[in-house]
Amino acid sequence: MRTHAPLLPYVIAFWVGTSLGIGKLEIWNFILITWIISGCWIGFRWSLQFTSYRFIFFIACSALGFIRANTYVVNVPYKSGDFIVLTLKSCKPQPLNYGKNIYGYASTREIGKVGIIWPSEMKFPSTESISLGIWKPFEDKKLGNFDVKAYYESLGCNGVFKPIESMSLDSDIPISSIYRLTMINNLVGAGVEKHALGFMLGLSTGDKSLLSRKAKDLFARAGLSHLLAVSGYHVGLVGFIPLLFLRSRRREIKYLSGFGLAAIWTFIIACGSPWSAIRSGIMLTVAIAGKWASHSVLPWQALCVAAWIVAWIDPYAPQQLGTQLSFAATAGILSVVSKPKWLMLRIPIAAQTATLAWLALVFQKVPIFFLPLNVIASVIVTFIGAIIGLGSFAITIDPVVGNAILNFGGLITEGSIQALEWFDQSTHLVMNVDSVGNFIAASISGVAWLLKDTIPFMLSRLISATAILFLSFNLLS
Repeated sequence: MRTHAPLLPYVIAFWVGTSLGIGKLEIWNFILITWIISGCWIGFRWSLQFTSYRFIFFIACSALGFIRANTYVVNVPYKSGDFIVLTLKSCKPQPLNYGKNIYGYASTREIGKVGIIWPSEMKFPSTESISLGIWKPFEDKKLGNFDVKAYYESLGCNGVFKPIESMSLDSDIPISSIYRLTMINNLVGAGVEKHALGFMLGLSTGDKSLLSRKAKDLFARAGLSHLLAVSGYHVGLVGFIPLLFLRSRRREIKYLSGFGLAAIWTFIIACGSPWSAIRSGIMLTVAIAGKWASHSVLPWQALCVAAWIVAWIDPYAPQQLGTQLSFAATAGILSVVSKPKWLMLRIPIAAQTATLAWLALVFQKVPIFFLPLNVIASVIVTFIGAIIGLGSFAITIDPVVGNAILNFGGLITEGSIQALEWFDQSTHLVMNVDSVGNFIAASISGVAWLLKDTIPFMLSRLISATAILFLSFNLLS
């Protein structure tokens, strides 16, 4: 399988343009990035030959990203402490409950996306609502280890809104709420224990609100947090069987995979449409459309199309940590899947290597046993996911059988979590990163080696060598 990506420079240009448009990148840094990319494009042999027309198109993509971001950004006309009325839609309660408040975010009709500090005594809206509250810009504020400002800025919010009164509007309950409540009812009715309930709900819906802070920290230390974020792994589980029809040579049988595609997008919407899941859905849609047309679409090209669409829908998305980690991990995985040997080991190594720089910079900690734990977890979680799907389907036919299946899955989940807790008590699961710069340099060296078949090979060598020299100089000085 070919791994080069002709669309990659244009997607980078568009993402950089959106960053400039929303004010996350200064003009001189934009010029520097453009200069570096064009210099590498000219100076190194790329699968996409440099021409003046292609470079003009590269600049045009940056301009398009800048224009799109400018049309998306809303100039907030409010001052700190103003009383305002907002129409909140698609509120997303995050698993961040601190004291008397729920920290989440919402899209509004008036001023785009805002952070919300929702008083716990008020009912969190499950449907579209009108709320009266106080508007505040971002403030440097921490609650323990929780950085409120960094959290909201990573989500692309314009400011913080704290409601005083809220009234739900007459509207249909969103499919995400229906799906989540259905899964909770199924799992609770089956007698699934608390810890297993939170994990199985997170695995099936992406909702981590029922998991305790202790449990979430445990998965983070083990390098398994991605299991609770709906992504390509979960999307693949949902559409696995229908997508097997794509292997047929008969066109009418290939089209049956459309049922799998419909199931995948229904699942993504039901889980609240996180960007990691949307990215997976777009990539699969592009790949399936190519198969229907009897053309193979390169995975890297599908990733580039997904990156373009995500940034077009929400220019703030490239600034969000979750989006960055999702695309970086996928890029790492795509760099190794062309060779099927030892994929069970190579995929977690590639994904972890591609995201280590972010983990070191943001959290100053990295998991030690991510490789063996991810290999073991991939088998267990696939089994649990199949049990959740089978049990939920069986409940519609015979509730007794369905409950027994889900309860069995709960026992396996509970036992697995207890085993992870025992391992956590027996040894240290994480390593503190004392020198972030050195660790990032080592990570960049690894990423350059991973992408040696995607970016120009000599450029990959140069980046890797430069990072190693930087690391060696710092260690010896």
